Parts: sequence; structure tokens; C-alpha cells
Amino acid sequence: MTIQELLSAAQQLSLSDQIRLASQLMQTASQRLQASSDPVSTESEPAEDPLIGLFAGSPDLAERAEEILDKEVQPAAGFTWKA
Repeated sequence: MTIQELLSAAQQLSLSDQIRLASQLMQTASQRLQASSDPVSTESEPAEDPLIGLFAGSPDLAERAEEILDKEVQPAAGFTWKA
């Protein structure tokens, strides 16, 4: 699967699933960077980074994903049917 195909699939997810996906990707990348002994450049050009523009949100989204979800998701919220 190419990056573009993954990005297209991610754009089909709900906002909460996109946030969860981004959090998991950040955690995985962080773990791999810590395990790697090779220096890795963390800077990228916006044109090279397919995740830029995927969603708008807080820059510390990976650390606050659950907190943000708890704030955004209300127990009374959900789908309604119009007759």
C-alpha cells in the first residue's frame, strides 16, 4: 500500500478515528526513533509530508488525544434518524 493510498483511507475515517490514528502513528514513530541509533532528520518539507493538512488541531495532539476526545464526545451525541 502506498502512502497516498494510506492517506486516502485515513481521510475516510471519522475525526475521532483520525485523532486516534495520528496518536498511534506518533507513538510508533517515537518508539522507533528511540530504538534507532542512527540520527534521523525530523524536519520535512510540507510538500513531502502527506499528513500535513490531514486535519487541523492542537500541535500537542499526540499527547492530548484522549483528553481531546473526552472533551469532544458527549454521551448524548450521536446519530439521529429523520423520518
